[in-house]
Amino acid sequence: MNRIQDCRRGLLLGVSLVGLVSSGSALASDASGDLYYTRFSGGQNVWKVSFSYDDAANTASLGLPVNLASAIGADGIIFAPNGNLLIGGQGAGVVHEYKPDGTFVANGTSGGHDSYHLALDPSGTKVWTSTFGGPAVDLPLNPLSAGTAHAVTGSDGGITQLAFAPADKGGKTFYVNGSPNGHGNIGTIDLSTFTTTRFLSNVESAHGMVYDSFSGLMTLFGDGKVATFDPSSATPETTLKQIASDITSDFDQGAVDGKGHALVAGAGAITFIDYSTSGDITNPDFVKIFGGFGDIDDVAPLSGLGSVEQPNGAPDVGGTLALLFMGSGFVCALGRRARR
Repeated sequence: MNRIQDCRRGLLLGVSLVGLVSSGSALASDASGDLYYTRFSGGQNVWKVSFSYDDAANTASLGLPVNLASAIGADGIIFAPNGNLLIGGQGAGVVHEYKPDGTFVANGTSGGHDSYHLALDPSGTKVWTSTFGGPAVDLPLNPLSAGTAHAVTGSDGGITQLAFAPADKGGKTFYVNGSPNGHGNIGTIDLSTFTTTRFLSNVESAHGMVYDSFSGLMTLFGDGKVATFDPSSATPETTLKQIASDITSDFDQGAVDGKGHALVAGAGAITFIDYSTSGDITNPDFVKIFGGFGDIDDVAPLSGLGSVEQPNGAPDVGGTLALLFMGSGFVCALGRRARR
């Protein structure tokens, strides 16, 4: 039986973390580090918080959240190959680069379009972004510089999020095209021609999307639901599996740690999902909602492309750790947030 427990102040995202993983076990041991996230309300909108997780006791302690930056707009957040943070500048037409301590480094213009979700290219040489349902924009890295907008054609005339399957899972690039909070279209995109081929329409959980090395599946987050599909299947639409009931009222983007855990931003909270035993995020072993994160937007990847564990852009194949935390605390009031 899934358990949605009371909530606790603390936050999450990104991750610079220390911890050991036992190669023969589904769960990691103790972990600690700094977690990074964004808020969409403006002002102080890039944050980190220290955490300490005791796997044996199932307890977590959190430091006080620390504001890192007041970027002009903040949405997607990932780590660049050089270890700096990249932040989508919604409403500003840029992607921001900051050092992990909040020191500003540079802005790269996003091709005349707003920048929301971000995805690190597997080459590690560029970052992809888009406005909702807009062109695909790639910005060169090292140094971050002006991006180029590419008109999207085919089944969908725009994208919201990109995610890359590793070579052993077919190596395709997948997209979601939709508005905030889910109900998007899903398909593949050829990044040489920017032609889309849709295979699913109006999927409730389709807004954020990541590849999960733990399950070997693409994982979706949106409108309070999670879902998966098999990126290596010739007919991925037949493999879509979505959780039956809403976990909460809203999901934006989630982060998976490659060990059977996910942290999802949305509804003014961080939702922790443990599926390390079931192996299926749509059939979780344990769910806990951490409230107190008003206007939270996105969380940085915990494993794979765009994570601090893989700064060279190589997908995480399960050798390193990114375990998260649980804790106790405040009861959540989960209203659907007014977005942007």
